[in-house]
Amino acid sequence: MTGSRPRGQLQPGVDPDVIMMICTAGHVDHGKTELVKLLTGCNTDRLKEEQERGMTIELGFAPCFLGGNLCVGIVDVPGHEKLVRNMVAGVSGIDLAVLVVAADDGIMPQTVEHVQILQLLGVRRGLVALTKTDLVSPEQVDRRAAEIRDFLRGTFMESAGICPVSSRTLSGYDEFYEAVVRETTGAAKEQGMGLFRMPIERSFVRKGFGTVATGLPLAGTIRVGDEVELVPGGKRARVRGIQRFLRNATEGGRGQCLALNVPELGLEDARRGRVFAVPGSLRSAAIFHVRLAAVPGLSAPLKNAEEVHFHAGTAEEHARIYLLEDKVLLPGTSALATIVVDNPVAAVAGDRFIIRRMSPPTTIGGGRILSVSHDEHRPMRKYALELLRGLEDALGGVDISDPSALRLRLAHFLKTGCPKGGRVSELARDFQVPVAVVQEALSILAGEHRLLQLDKDWCIHTEAYAALLKDAETRLRATAKEKASLSADLSVLRGAEEWPEPLWKRLVKDLQSDRVMVARGSKAVLVDAVDGLSESDRALLDRIADLYEKTGFESPRPDEVPGRLNADPAVVRRLLDYLFASGRLVRLSANVALSYNTFRKAEELVVEIIRKDGVLDSADFKYRIGSSRKYALAILDFLDARRVTLRMENNRKLAPDYEKNML
Repeated sequence: MTGSRPRGQLQPGVDPDVIMMICTAGHVDHGKTELVKLLTGCNTDRLKEEQERGMTIELGFAPCFLGGNLCVGIVDVPGHEKLVRNMVAGVSGIDLAVLVVAADDGIMPQTVEHVQILQLLGVRRGLVALTKTDLVSPEQVDRRAAEIRDFLRGTFMESAGICPVSSRTLSGYDEFYEAVVRETTGAAKEQGMGLFRMPIERSFVRKGFGTVATGLPLAGTIRVGDEVELVPGGKRARVRGIQRFLRNATEGGRGQCLALNVPELGLEDARRGRVFAVPGSLRSAAIFHVRLAAVPGLSAPLKNAEEVHFHAGTAEEHARIYLLEDKVLLPGTSALATIVVDNPVAAVAGDRFIIRRMSPPTTIGGGRILSVSHDEHRPMRKYALELLRGLEDALGGVDISDPSALRLRLAHFLKTGCPKGGRVSELARDFQVPVAVVQEALSILAGEHRLLQLDKDWCIHTEAYAALLKDAETRLRATAKEKASLSADLSVLRGAEEWPEPLWKRLVKDLQSDRVMVARGSKAVLVDAVDGLSESDRALLDRIADLYEKTGFESPRPDEVPGRLNADPAVVRRLLDYLFASGRLVRLSANVALSYNTFRKAEELVVEIIRKDGVLDSADFKYRIGSSRKYALAILDFLDARRVTLRMENNRKLAPDYEKNML
């Protein structure tokens, strides 16, 4: 090759359209950084120590323009064994991996570990750059290519193209460049539908600007002027400026290398391992329930309660692994497990993670976080296992991070974790997606009759609601039976717990429409209990009601009724409770009760007098109803309590909005 293909130049004044993020991976000194420099013109070894030692220590970021306004972001990750933690941080959010293998060395320990990490972190597309071909014979290049093909069998890269290339002579560069273009432009970029989250890779102070933090957002979009929150930590700050791939920008998002200027924060605040998030949207946790896969070729199986290093995003924490299905995890197998970290980490369900042994420090496994627990203590093994198996069954083989899994996860969560339903805005926070996305998924579930939308911001799983409805009916009947009554207080449904108002209204409505009860004020009258009365009890019920109708404003005290009708006091009390609960009688006080019709006459008379005269003389009211002071005061006090009237010394006037409070 006489000259390299010119690198794509960004058109002046055109904002680059970033197709995807690429990472280079491979053993130390296999030529990753030189290859990136050849593609981009950028030296990703930015630290003095890196340049002096000729190796990448920290993550290096560079934009690679493919012509026009098309661009890919390239992350050059470290290859040295002691720096694998940086490699883990750099792969989060990567769409394509370029595995770099030197033709003179071949496959080395970090080559193996990097492929394992890429596989565990869910990278789906790959390309192999077989470098330093100028140092070996063509026959050696062919042998290395065959070795690599055999090594990658069974991994996500088993069908990856292998491109021999020399960064010194530029031999094979054209073919490598074409392969990069083909892989990037032929792949649809994964869209991050979640809320903005960016693990901080590093931070520094720039003179005149203050603190700047860099990283690769895992989801969402950030704009200049937006507020972000540090998690863990809780400090908030305004984003004063954004650079996207070394260029000033007004916004940036998932899979783009960003530098955020947050002058309100100090370096200690915006330190590596923390996450920038939408304020109030993200909580850190110390307990993670996971599907854990052990890498093939482990020297020893992973043991229950083994201490490990836990890597998620840019966070690295000491942790313990608690295996839920067996006491050991064999190489090349997977199992459900709970990971407990020493210090809280900002990670969510669907995030990838890596675990490494304490000594010797090697990658031993990784996988997906299935559920996050914010409880103080690790749950019992049986409960955790049941939770995770139920979730995996609900997903039916769909990857938890797949957008199509959101609906399945929501349905499972509402069914098993929200017996009284959930607020849409809180579900959006817990699932790290915008409210509109949650509403769309809930709408589909409602159409499948798996969900009830009780109002704009409250929903409940149909099975959870059916269980509540059945339990409410059972409690009503048990209470009525225990008290030998035909009715019960509605408070027995609430119990000691708080009920969401939309759920409470729907429950009362459905209990009535199902003819379980009739709600009368604070009472619930059991319909079939009345239907099941004996003929003698029905006759007595009618006699009691008739007694109060005939006596009008001279009605008997409730405790006088058994004597007046020569009836069993216990039976009379039960039937009176029903008449009060059903509204046929109105209990004004302990000793005063009226028929509904009699009370309505008094209520209408009070309103008529006040409308005509402006006020009602309380002392004169007994003459207006032709009764005694006892009945007159009981009626007026009852109307005061219902906010139909207001007392002014010895007079009454109508209360504001009195009509809606009338019986």
